[in-house]
Amino acid sequence: MIRKYILALTVTIPMISGGSFAERDTDKSITEFRDYLADFRIKKRIISLSVAVTKDDEIIYNEGFGWQDHDAEEPTTTDTSYLVASISKTFSAATLLAMEADGHIDLNDDFTKLSDWDRRCKWLTTSGIIFGGGTLENGTVIEAPKCDTSLSLRDVLQHRVNGEPGTNFVYNAVTYGRLSNWIEEQTGRPYRDWMLQYVIEPGELSDIAAGWRHPGRGHVLSNLAPPFKFDKERNGRPVPSPLPNPELNASSGIIASAKSLANYSIALDQGKILSPTLLEKMWAPPIEADGSTAPYAYGWYVENWNEKKLVWHGGWWPDAYAGFILKIPEEKLTLVVLANTDGTRWPHPLDEGGIDKSEIAAKFLSLFPN
Repeated sequence: MIRKYILALTVTIPMISGGSFAERDTDKSITEFRDYLADFRIKKRIISLSVAVTKDDEIIYNEGFGWQDHDAEEPTTTDTSYLVASISKTFSAATLLAMEADGHIDLNDDFTKLSDWDRRCKWLTTSGIIFGGGTLENGTVIEAPKCDTSLSLRDVLQHRVNGEPGTNFVYNAVTYGRLSNWIEEQTGRPYRDWMLQYVIEPGELSDIAAGWRHPGRGHVLSNLAPPFKFDKERNGRPVPSPLPNPELNASSGIIASAKSLANYSIALDQGKILSPTLLEKMWAPPIEADGSTAPYAYGWYVENWNEKKLVWHGGWWPDAYAGFILKIPEEKLTLVVLANTDGTRWPHPLDEGGIDKSEIAAKFLSLFPN
């Protein structure tokens, strides 16, 4: 079986939406990017890789590479879906910003009203998980959250909970995930209902599942590419990996294809999900204690590259899935990359951004922006 997967890595199946690949062959950027991705998948031993590019409210490139099953018999298609992990945080940010705009919540409200926060905070700070405090490989010290200090919803949504609340950005996925529990306790409604009301339904995102229990989204689950990990004892060969937690919370749980995330991006650009004012707010990062601009706003990283604003978010389930969504708002240009290994992942510290350090993102940025 392992030999079959290694052989399978040498084959790609073009799946271009909006016309055949030959019809788009005149676009040299797409052609070069497509060839790069095919080589990248083989080099990184990725079983299933999906990519979509949008420009001016249109998907201009969408392709699946590889296989979406354990037996290397079902080719990856443009409908192949993945657990997108922390890309889900962008959905949560839009949900909470819209809820505040309609008066359902106040982002300045006290997050520590969450009934089990005291217990969970104490567990986190003693768990050994880096989100509870510790030292990064580069020597940066991550302060622990202060369990006896109030946090606002805004602090959590912007990952400003470690150390003195609201002071500096440190990515904290565990605390962010509890936003959904806070919403459910304070409103008495399931978190999925709020996400449906403010993101999924207005965006007309019928091919995205908000968690594996999302009613009526069986077709999304039936196209799921199972996860693989790299076995160090077998020379880094990909082998099947357990499925990560598919439940929805504020941090993770969205299940989608690259194409459906591309349509999500288009819906954001078209104002279907958030008004222009709220969209601008979502991508406006706060100021750090030292006066610099934070690399993270509301549910999105925000960076400058060649005098252009980049907004993006990665998703990573260790030994299972990895990918990202990258937008250049002023050009209405978006890249979505999803894979069923973590071979697309690149390291970046919890207190920084760095999308240009991604090999795929760097290639995209060299080809597509004006």
